[in-house]
Amino acid sequence: MMQLPDAPWIRDAMINGMDGPDVTPVCPVCGAENPDDFYVMDGEVIGCSECVGRVDAYEWTCDHMEDEEHDE
Repeated sequence: MMQLPDAPWIRDAMINGMDGPDVTPVCPVCGAENPDDFYVMDGEVIGCSECVGRVDAYEWTCDHMEDEEHDE
């Protein structure tokens, strides 16, 4: 089995006792700091766990079908 080398900052931490890189993820859409997840579509971030919501697909479809029927 091939063993992959450690990332440079891991190697430095093992040798020098340094912490890893100090990184705070920030959502490029809403600016929230430390979101749990980023959501990506076609390689682009479209939001994070703070600014993107979830809806039931069936309920959303039913609600929008009713709206379209009222428009006609």
